[in-house]
Amino acid sequence: MTSENNNPQYYKKVVALSNKGHADWKLKAADDYSFTAGSNAVLVTAIELSLVACEYPVVFVEKSGEFKPIAVLGLKSNQNLFLREDNSWKARYIPAYIRRYPFILSGDTSATDDQNMTYTVCIDESYIGFNKDSGESLFNADGEYSAYLERAINFLKDFQSQGQVTDRFCKKLKKLDILEPMQANIASRSHKDFSLSGFWTVSNDKLKSKKPLELAELIKSDEMAFIYAHLASLSRFQSLASHLD
Repeated sequence: MTSENNNPQYYKKVVALSNKGHADWKLKAADDYSFTAGSNAVLVTAIELSLVACEYPVVFVEKSGEFKPIAVLGLKSNQNLFLREDNSWKARYIPAYIRRYPFILSGDTSATDDQNMTYTVCIDESYIGFNKDSGESLFNADGEYSAYLERAINFLKDFQSQGQVTDRFCKKLKKLDILEPMQANIASRSHKDFSLSGFWTVSNDKLKSKKPLELAELIKSDEMAFIYAHLASLSRFQSLASHLD
């Protein structure tokens, strides 16, 4: 998912971190998720589906023949029902894509092991907590990554690895041809009706029609658990309406 300026979703001014240009810069963490305003969905990884499914509906979107899982955050475009008026987050679990912000990796991150991975650590300079006055230092006196930044980079690497697992999972769903278009019709207690479309879900009927060997492979790879989490999450569509009542 990208923003209007072709940056990844939520990112507005992505720059490479430098121990020269950012030597004195700090990051002040805040319970402020205002950067997620105006988006009704966010990418999620397969590995976190069991946690995501407890809070959000998870569906698949298709672009250029490739599928990606997303957590639905709102019932209308540009609506995030999980963002409170004080910009804190309503749900207990926050998707990893949001938690990695304002950091991001760029470059060749397609390698399957850290040793061969080449990347550039970047940050969104527009983040409100990025400053020179207070917070966690990004570099130490020797110009090396601070312990804080090292932890952030390790999280980014884990996220990147989870993304590769997710891509393989989505390719498997496509190969098995078990995804189908879906429309969700939701009614709130205030009698407002909402209809969401343009997304895909796993078809129970198609799943049950697969050969035993194919199902066994899904179970062995833990991908069946991902599927069940996704299917269970669909009941969360109705709960989205409760955020409006």
